[in-house]
Amino acid sequence: MRLLQALTSRKAVSVNGPRPLRQFMLDQKRELRLAAIFVLLIFLPSGLLGYLSWRAFENQQLLAKQKVVESYRQFVRLAAREIDGELENVQTRLQNSIEHALERLGTPLSTGQLDSLIVTEPLISSCALFVGPGQVVYPPEPTLKRASASVHAAQGETIVRDYERYNELSTRGEELEYQFHDLDEAIATYEQILVETASPQLHAMAHSLLGRAQTKKADWQAALRTYEELLQEYPEIRDLNKTYLRFLAQYQIAVCLDNLGRELEAIATLLRMNKDLWERSDTINRQQYSNFANWIKVLSARILSSPRLSNVESYREQFQALARQQKKRISDKYFVQVFDEELHELVIKRKNYRPIIRYFSGQADDEPFLLGYHPLPDQSGSSISGLLGFRVNLTRLRERIFPVILSHLETSESVIPAILDNDGAYVIGTAEPKAAPVATQSLDSPFRFWQVGVFLNEEPSPPAGDFGRLLWLWLIALLLLSIFFGAYFFIRFAREQAHLSELKSTFVSRVSHELRTPLTSIKMLAEHLDIQFRQPSAASNQELRMRTGQYLGVIRRESDRLGRLIENILDFSRIERGVKQYNFEYELPAVVLRKAIDSFRPHAEAQGFTIQSEIDDLLPVLFWDADAIVQALLNLLSNAVKYSEKEKSITVRAFRDQAHVHIEVEDRGIGIAPAQLPRVFDEFYRVDQKLNSKRQGGVGLGLTLVQHIVQAHQGAIRVRSVEGKGSTFSLTLPIPPDDDTPGEESAEQSNQEHHQTVEHSA
Repeated sequence: MRLLQALTSRKAVSVNGPRPLRQFMLDQKRELRLAAIFVLLIFLPSGLLGYLSWRAFENQQLLAKQKVVESYRQFVRLAAREIDGELENVQTRLQNSIEHALERLGTPLSTGQLDSLIVTEPLISSCALFVGPGQVVYPPEPTLKRASASVHAAQGETIVRDYERYNELSTRGEELEYQFHDLDEAIATYEQILVETASPQLHAMAHSLLGRAQTKKADWQAALRTYEELLQEYPEIRDLNKTYLRFLAQYQIAVCLDNLGRELEAIATLLRMNKDLWERSDTINRQQYSNFANWIKVLSARILSSPRLSNVESYREQFQALARQQKKRISDKYFVQVFDEELHELVIKRKNYRPIIRYFSGQADDEPFLLGYHPLPDQSGSSISGLLGFRVNLTRLRERIFPVILSHLETSESVIPAILDNDGAYVIGTAEPKAAPVATQSLDSPFRFWQVGVFLNEEPSPPAGDFGRLLWLWLIALLLLSIFFGAYFFIRFAREQAHLSELKSTFVSRVSHELRTPLTSIKMLAEHLDIQFRQPSAASNQELRMRTGQYLGVIRRESDRLGRLIENILDFSRIERGVKQYNFEYELPAVVLRKAIDSFRPHAEAQGFTIQSEIDDLLPVLFWDADAIVQALLNLLSNAVKYSEKEKSITVRAFRDQAHVHIEVEDRGIGIAPAQLPRVFDEFYRVDQKLNSKRQGGVGLGLTLVQHIVQAHQGAIRVRSVEGKGSTFSLTLPIPPDDDTPGEESAEQSNQEHHQTVEHSA
């Protein structure tokens, strides 16, 4: 009896418990290692391949773009070369016209020939004739000192010596003024310039230096006299930096008067300077005009803030009215001054005479100008003493010459050539473009203030490269997407395989355990019976017979259990291989279900369970495989026994609901958590609750087989469960049509026979 109790109360060791934390961490590390290897071996090379492919495509696009740009640059260089050639012809024509005019000037110089030169040569807008620095013969109303037409050349050597002496003395005076701060010696040195030089320009510049030193010394009275003398004696002189000294003198006069406390006179001087600045604004560039105007604004504001002045608002309104006046456009007077400055440099540097035209350009009032001059020789014929200067009419050049030149260029219809200024602004062309130039090329000297630009004739359509770039981008994206999806499915497959491998390993362990347990029981009981029957008193021992019957019952139950386990495994194998077959026959459900319950009842009662049967005897005949249905029912009953501990009660119901028969197995066990319900029919899955239960076992295939059997019968299986209260598994099977159902008499007869069998066994 003790052996029997030990066998019936054995504790099945669970093999489906939760994995230990260490094993879980090892699995995670293995998955992370697999992902890292996958990234290193696939993602990184794929990303690098995509990047290199994109870079190669970008380089190809860049090369194609560079080729297109280079073709435009080549075209614009050819266009600039043709335009330069035409402009050289224009310069040659101007050279001939100037030389012809010089030949006709004669001695004494006849300025009337210059008037005819301006009339006959449309590209010359004005002329200026100098016989020496500061000595102008033409135009008739110069701002410089008018020289006699009979003067053939200035005293060049005297001018050179004067400038050399001026540089020597001014350098010494500035050292005394700035380095040694000896203003008295500096003033004496500047006064020495007035004694040792004869050039009016040098005298004017010396007055400017002298007045500056006197101002620093705060000798306002002496500085006032110096600047007044500069304004009266040399009103049109500019220094070597091209600063108009008359405006500097007027400003410094106002400063001296202000410091002498003569504010009204200072304000009057500034008003005269402001008017004078506007009237002569056509002789200075915009920068000088702005500088002098700003000086007036700052000094007048400071003087007008003096409390000693009255009628301040009236003066302020006068200054504001003058400030609103716009600067005059540059006139020929400005260019006469420019020619004079150029001649000064030529004479001072003792340039050798060469009978060629030289050009120089500049910017005035935000517009370019082009000046040319033909030097005049001194009496020896080796040095320059004067010049004949002229200003090229750029407006006429670009309006009459350029259109003809541009029209003769051999261009395609896709591009438009045009002339631009240095800032890229449109000057002239066959049509004004709307977009930026695709290529530019500056013209040769002296026309470097212009450049040739090439524009596209129409809005460019998206280049083929854009489509190629888009296609390439899509291909790379498709490649990366394919790699990512491949990686995803690979990792998913690998995880599934790893999980399947783990399940298989667990399955083998469970099967081994489940097979070992009943076999051990059978072997132990058989050995015990063998020992008992070998005893001499075995034949007459009534207790031995009773014990033998109990042992045989246990052997039968364990054999049944072993048979069910093996049958489940074989059926699962057949299902996996697709060779599972069912033998469908017309059967009475009540008979089949009662037989199945009766076969399982001893096993359940041996473990203290009661099975209640609520089966409707009038259930219709079903077309099914009775053995498969019995196997499904036994699996459900076995699960009910495994997962019930406290309330050992199982109820089996079978009833009709319209066109279906419902078979329910209800237990009052531990129940199933809601999160686990969707997975209870998965292969090898077992509910991980109450894992120390002594009745838990199996390999996780029972419910999977039940589901497959029910689905093979065109039915359905459902589960209702409340955690801690139990579960109900419901099989729904269809009722065959009436035409296919056998007679009710045979069904009733089978039912009665089953009742009689049950009564007889009882």
